Amino acid sequence: MSTIKTNQLAHTANGAATYTLPQTDGSAGQVLKTDGSGNLSWVSLTDTNGFVKLATIEVAQGSASTTAFHFNNVFSSTYSDYMAYFDIRKTAVTPHVFCCQFGKTNNGSVITSNFYARGTSRYHQVATGNSGQSTFISSDGIFQLNGTVDGATNGYGFKGFAHIIDPYNNNTSNGVCVNTEIMMQYHNNNNGQKWREEGGCMGDHGEQSNLTDIRWGIVDGNSSAGNVTSSATFAPVYGRCSIYGVQK
Repeated sequence: MSTIKTNQLAHTANGAATYTLPQTDGSAGQVLKTDGSGNLSWVSLTDTNGFVKLATIEVAQGSASTTAFHFNNVFSSTYSDYMAYFDIRKTAVTPHVFCCQFGKTNNGSVITSNFYARGTSRYHQVATGNSGQSTFISSDGIFQLNGTVDGATNGYGFKGFAHIIDPYNNNTSNGVCVNTEIMMQYHNNNNGQKWREEGGCMGDHGEQSNLTDIRWGIVDGNSSAGNVTSSATFAPVYGRCSIYGVQK
């Protein structure tokens, strides 16, 4: 049995417990949250721990474009970490390395100068056990993450997830960082050409801050640490991607 006295709720059915209620009603859709010491407050459901879905883009094959997965104004000071889940594929053109670029103008553009991005990937062939390593660099903020897929085959691409660390407040950290884990297929023949890869790329410390946008793509990259600039060719891409903010 519970009773209410002033702004307190006492519960004695299974032991003594006293809860201090908020002085006023909350907003529509809010729930009560405890601090562990009996004090209750109103919070929105999105204020609870976990992932908060911020944006989703789905693109049909017939609508593939090089800028299909540009998320405007998805990063802010609200979160320091984000997760992206994706299945991004390309048309039958040569670009072959999965990548992302950052921006901060909320109009579909990306940074193309004064933003060094350096990264690496480790790949493991499914079934046969072959493995290896690739290294990446870009002086124009092209975060190369994983590769490579067959340039002559339509529908090949990258399925997996990415952890995006501190894109908005990265001036106070060691630079914005992206880590991925993906599955990919290289040739349209046998199961021996499927690969699992871990990738990562980091921008240089202090070069850019207040990044609000991200664009995922597949670029004509260079897995031998050769510089990839803004003049590199991007493939038209399609599929789906969702981005979540990670509660602190």
